[in-house]
Amino acid sequence: MTSPTGLFFEGLPQELLTQLLEGGGRRSHAPGEALIREGDAASQFLVILGGQVRVWRTSPRGTAMTVHLLGPGDLPGVAAVVQHTPYPATASAVTPVKTLSWPAERALSMLYDHPALAANTMRFISLRNEEMLQRLHEVSTQPVEQRLARAVLRLTDNDAKSVDISRQELAELTATTLHTVSRIVSRWESEGVIDAARRRITLLQSGALGDRAGVSVRE
Repeated sequence: MTSPTGLFFEGLPQELLTQLLEGGGRRSHAPGEALIREGDAASQFLVILGGQVRVWRTSPRGTAMTVHLLGPGDLPGVAAVVQHTPYPATASAVTPVKTLSWPAERALSMLYDHPALAANTMRFISLRNEEMLQRLHEVSTQPVEQRLARAVLRLTDNDAKSVDISRQELAELTATTLHTVSRIVSRWESEGVIDAARRRITLLQSGALGDRAGVSVRE
């Protein structure tokens, strides 16, 4: 059995990994399928085993606003499970997704019994909160191209150096317009910094995008 990857599984002993994989409920989700829905009771503790998940909320005007993109080892809706509150957002599969899940109360007992699991869960929540604060700071202090570059660097921080995302979702993540994102992405592609397909961005020149983001990045 292939060992799972991602933050939730980091540093866990093999015996506990085996217990998790054998004791959780496995599901496959097709692109577009909702894993959890905004406003529903937080009845399931979910961990992503494979694929990419978009977390989004409904704006006051009724439109969908992308909040996060998650991947293997991430925990959609976990803060609601811990706090016994409804899910604050919907999580939908972007690609084919595989998940492992447990009923909320059983999962909370697992966290109590295994401090390493609890620590990884709290790290995930903390990192997501830190990311949201960073994005709020960027929106209030940085021009659009700089914060867009930072978003793409965060999203492509993986072995493939790519992310499945639409220009509209990028616009939602960076608090700008679809027109502005399309213009900047097209320019970056013409300059050879990225390769932009219809729903995928692949980073080609990390250093060049880092320059646009105002950060130092090793190729």
